[in-house]
Amino acid sequence: MQVTHLSEAECSTITSSVRALVKHKAKLSRSIPNVVLYLTHALGLINLFSFQQQSHFTNLFLLANSSSVFMKSLFNYRLRFIQFYCLIPISPLMVLDWTCWSSLIIFKQDYIANTLASLLSTPFHLSRANLSSVPDLTYPNGHTPIYQCLSLDVFKANLTRLRKHGLFYLSQLLTSQGTHLLSWSVIYANSVQKRGNARLPNWYKNLFANVTIPDKPGLLKDRFMTEQRPVSQIVKELAPCIPPSGYKKNWIITMNDNNSLSLFSKQIQIQPKRSTCTIVYWISDCLSRPSDLITLQPCPGCNLNINKSSYSKKSVTTGSVSCSYSASLHQSWILPMKKSSILNHTSSLTATVSWAEIMDFVTSFCNPSVRSMLAADIPHTSFDTVDKASPTSHLLTAGDVAASSSVVLSPDSQYIFYTDGSLINLGTSDVSMGWSWVQIVKDSGFLNSIATYKRGIIRAWPSSSRAKAAAIYAALSASPANSVIHIYTDSQSSIEGLKYCFLSDYSDSCLYYKTTNFELWAIIQQLIVDKQLSVLPFKVKTHSNFYWNDFANSLANTAYTSDDAILISRLDLATVHDYIMIYDDVVCESNPRHLFKQYHQMLYMKDLLALSRFRFISLLIDPSQYVVDWALTWHTLMFQPKFDNSFTKENVSRHHTLKFQLFLEDLPTLESLKRTRPDLYVEILTCRSCEDHLEDFMHLFLCKKRCIKFHQILTSYLHHLTQKIKEAGDNANCDYSSLVDRVTSLPC
Repeated sequence: MQVTHLSEAECSTITSSVRALVKHKAKLSRSIPNVVLYLTHALGLINLFSFQQQSHFTNLFLLANSSSVFMKSLFNYRLRFIQFYCLIPISPLMVLDWTCWSSLIIFKQDYIANTLASLLSTPFHLSRANLSSVPDLTYPNGHTPIYQCLSLDVFKANLTRLRKHGLFYLSQLLTSQGTHLLSWSVIYANSVQKRGNARLPNWYKNLFANVTIPDKPGLLKDRFMTEQRPVSQIVKELAPCIPPSGYKKNWIITMNDNNSLSLFSKQIQIQPKRSTCTIVYWISDCLSRPSDLITLQPCPGCNLNINKSSYSKKSVTTGSVSCSYSASLHQSWILPMKKSSILNHTSSLTATVSWAEIMDFVTSFCNPSVRSMLAADIPHTSFDTVDKASPTSHLLTAGDVAASSSVVLSPDSQYIFYTDGSLINLGTSDVSMGWSWVQIVKDSGFLNSIATYKRGIIRAWPSSSRAKAAAIYAALSASPANSVIHIYTDSQSSIEGLKYCFLSDYSDSCLYYKTTNFELWAIIQQLIVDKQLSVLPFKVKTHSNFYWNDFANSLANTAYTSDDAILISRLDLATVHDYIMIYDDVVCESNPRHLFKQYHQMLYMKDLLALSRFRFISLLIDPSQYVVDWALTWHTLMFQPKFDNSFTKENVSRHHTLKFQLFLEDLPTLESLKRTRPDLYVEILTCRSCEDHLEDFMHLFLCKKRCIKFHQILTSYLHHLTQKIKEAGDNANCDYSSLVDRVTSLPC
């Protein structure tokens, strides 16, 4: 179970006999929803699938933050392996859908990948901490992962080929301007490993159809364009024509006199002394097809370019040729061609580069301002590098707390603080946690020896213990380094937490993750170590009318309404662990196993309330006047009275079963029997008492033939309940008349 992932259907099949046995022993019908079995307040049966998820999620979190250097390295190695093998350019922790890889054998056999995929079914996710020293696995300077651009079946079928080419991002296949998809001929020409012929592969056909606009060669759809310039494509540099290499005639690209038009041409004469050459102009459609290899065609009406005498030492007369041109060698570059010679039947020639690859180079040399701008936009990085996390300074304190808090300096480096926290409006949207600390300096002329104080609030995971821990964190943040700090608090849990912080191996032990607010306490421990503080905790009796403690308590209670309150938030920016568990952008600080168990119990309760028998709760006109006391409901259902000679153990069992049958509307009425045994009960059957209505659960209580008997039962129970209230009131010596009046006013 520790490394095996079973599907929900497999878990259901394995435990089907257990569920049937429990329902049979509880005398519940097999049609009862299974959610009733798994609620801890009800029957408390363990759901195998939920238990498996709790174990795997907890193990993943502990593995990521293991105290062993080897285990940490192994975890990061496995993440890199998943990233490479599955062709994921981002960190595997950031993947939102594992459908592309779920059918791969490597995925099915990888524990971490399966656990990460399973975690996506919950609102939790594992994330790299902002101050983590481990590298960010996301490849930099790319956009749109390639797996998002291909059809699912095509991506799976060509995963090995794409991995060999190292294609992680779509931006690796775009022009340097980021507007066009490179043609396959350009990609193949620039490929390091040229295997076989340059036949168009299926994955490229699918990619071209998915990301480009039809009838516009290579132009990307709007959603695939971005302002970020692709850096995976290196701008190619062309060889200059200066100095000329003898009298060899090359294919060149040059600019006209006003640098507004690029000319593709063939040199027919070179004048080295004047640094000029005579060229014949060939035309190209590269502006409309910038992502394809440059294709040249003779200028219409030009015969000189196919005249073999142009390659001889004979003098050539260019005055009669309309497309001849005199170009400067300083603004000309050699254009690499697949085939440079011209024959009588040559109608087109192809270069080995595309216009998109050389456009920035050509225009930048002709316009210095454009050149400097392009150089500033292109980062000097390669795709194969991984963005290493820059070293960060040791955690000292939260910036806002330290900057907003100041203490009165002590000459002997001894500081006394009274700290406290408060929790108000728990269970409402206005819940708030306040904290405060008060610095005490005796015999120094301060009023009541209070030198200074500070208060604030902290959010997420509301509890009084968290608020009190935040007060200690704030006090230590404001304290100077190398000091002795005396902390007075009325919270025993805070004192125990400080004692754990003194243990060097506390954050590396299993006890650490079982501590509530463990991330906050880990930050406190790191704060003590980095500032070299000596902290001495002292217990103050709660509500003992001790002035300094009461003053700190009043500050904490009013922090949420104070204008000078400091907000402690975003602990993920200060966490001392490499990986943190996030829920709705909030750092989880509870025992992971207990947290996931609570989450699944919440899902069971949600499924229970979704049943048709509880739909009336959502139909109430004023739900606030009809709040369901679920604690009392579960207590009533699970309560089992003592048995004696008149109320035997068998009676107790039947009574317990009947309560659940009433709660779940699981009595064997005719309507329910029609659903379970349609072969025995026909649709036309009606109530056997009144023979007027269908016998469903509500009709049992509303049938006119049973009204008198039900009234007698309710009256008897009302009298019994009233007597019990009076007995309890007499024993407690309190007035019970108002409660009795409310009970007797209920209609029977």
